[in-house]
Amino acid sequence: MPDQPKPIRVKPRNLTARAAYRVPGNPANTRLDGSVGNCFPGLEMDVRDLDRRFFPGLVFNAVRVPLNPVPEAPKNTQGFHLVFVDYMYDPMLPDDSTEDWVQTLLSAYRGDIGTKLGTGRWFLSWVQQGDRRIDMHDEDGTPYDGMMVWRFIRSLEAGSDNPVSLALVRRNHEGVVDTEPVELHGYRRRYRTEAGVFSDTYDPGELTQSLCNPWSHDFRDCGCHYWPSNHPDVVMAETDPEHALPTGQSYNPIKAETYLDWLRSDRSLAGNVAAFNTVEQNRPFQIDHYQVNQMWSDLPIVVEGRETGEVYEADIDLPDVLPYPSTAEMIADLRTRLAPMEMTLSLQYLYAYFTLADPETADTARWPTLKDDLIFARRALIEVAIGEMTHMRCANQLLWELQGKDYHPVLTPAKTLRFGPGPGKVYPRSLRPLTTEAIDDFIEIERPGGYIDRAYARCVATLEQRDLYERHLYTLAVRIDTDGDEHYLRFRQMKEVLAKYNTGEGLPAYLRPVEVGTEDQARHALDIFDNVKEGLHDAYVSEAGKDYPEAQDYLSQVRAEMKILRDEGEKLAADRIGIPFWPDHDP
Repeated sequence: MPDQPKPIRVKPRNLTARAAYRVPGNPANTRLDGSVGNCFPGLEMDVRDLDRRFFPGLVFNAVRVPLNPVPEAPKNTQGFHLVFVDYMYDPMLPDDSTEDWVQTLLSAYRGDIGTKLGTGRWFLSWVQQGDRRIDMHDEDGTPYDGMMVWRFIRSLEAGSDNPVSLALVRRNHEGVVDTEPVELHGYRRRYRTEAGVFSDTYDPGELTQSLCNPWSHDFRDCGCHYWPSNHPDVVMAETDPEHALPTGQSYNPIKAETYLDWLRSDRSLAGNVAAFNTVEQNRPFQIDHYQVNQMWSDLPIVVEGRETGEVYEADIDLPDVLPYPSTAEMIADLRTRLAPMEMTLSLQYLYAYFTLADPETADTARWPTLKDDLIFARRALIEVAIGEMTHMRCANQLLWELQGKDYHPVLTPAKTLRFGPGPGKVYPRSLRPLTTEAIDDFIEIERPGGYIDRAYARCVATLEQRDLYERHLYTLAVRIDTDGDEHYLRFRQMKEVLAKYNTGEGLPAYLRPVEVGTEDQARHALDIFDNVKEGLHDAYVSEAGKDYPEAQDYLSQVRAEMKILRDEGEKLAADRIGIPFWPDHDP
């Protein structure tokens, strides 16, 4: 037998690693491999506290640009601020050192320079190592933020062959330099000794002194812009159950789309206004640190992005929705009703999209907001149409997962639609412009708790039986079921936005006069549409056969064809021709 390779052994080189156990009396963060350091307060140590003593004899703090400075506050307080001179017990500056640079620094600190640095506010102006100098301000003299300066300091190298020079300047109350700079020369500090432990330079507690105390200070400031965030930033308001959709969203589309600042100080209904886009804009209207210390337990619990009161009910079931008696019956319903219905809805919505006027041709002289409202309506409607196409794909995936080798793609639109409350009513499919009546029908089609919503709720009720079906099938059904709420809200928004343009005199200003064209008029568009259906057919077959690379190739072709179809539809609509997605002889 060949010789066995020798085992690789890791030899600990520092005292902390050699102590392969928790030393009695030492907190967890005394072990470098067991603590978490970061350049922001809030964890087990603040790495910035190491660099505050990067230069022997001096102690700095990294000062940020204040978010909301008061008018009487000093100007230009950001940067690397000199806190004090601390040379007496610095291990790098022993009194008996034979190094010239050490004795030069000690003489400076003990003499006029030390006295001068004890008066006023001093900041790091520049630092130099080798032939590279970094100024701590931009071209117009504005000092850099302390975090940026700290990152420059982190780039300095230690060692006897890497001397460091720096300059300190004093700023007056107006933030202007008012005296000659002080230049010092030395070396960058090594933070750990040869034994692998922190230098004696650092006093007990110095590496944790900038951490938040109490912890709720940190809890207030850790938002989505900070990686260990553990609280929400923007949330949806709690909704009265009597005015809510089954998902908890408000029936009011404006309220349903309004995100609130979770830390807002005004928690009355009047304070439920949309959050701003940045931390700085929201900060004046948030609770402060002293407040969060007292009321952190009163902040509302957030579930699924929404503030929640005393009771939260998950997965609210629609009444009287029962599972299918068998898998075969669910498959039959998916093939003959649900998947074709999604195809019909996507085409109805796509046709309505083409009837919306081109925003660039909007009569803004008479209707100043028409262009923006058209951009919104067109974007919202195409998103809903794409959503229905996605539902059709999900319905087909349910079929190929349930049917296996017996699967055949379903890409034929339904000839009728049933919608409305309870059992609903049967309506013929129709290609029509986005009139007020059409919007009302689309709202009714997508209404939560309506006939279509209940149809998919039945799939959900069937597929959630974990002992019979794989979990991802249940997830697919839930996705289709819950997307209806978003579509419902989009149409409600469109109705509110477009209502003012329907004056009752002729065609509403947001529409262009489009009528369903003939097959000959739209031959090119229909050929493209056939290519789309053929590509989807091949993609679904490939996915069913688990040939995913081939399926992706087909889907890429479909996306390209859909872009061409969209362009062709716009050209036809400009000529007042709508695409006849289903022929007249096949009503």
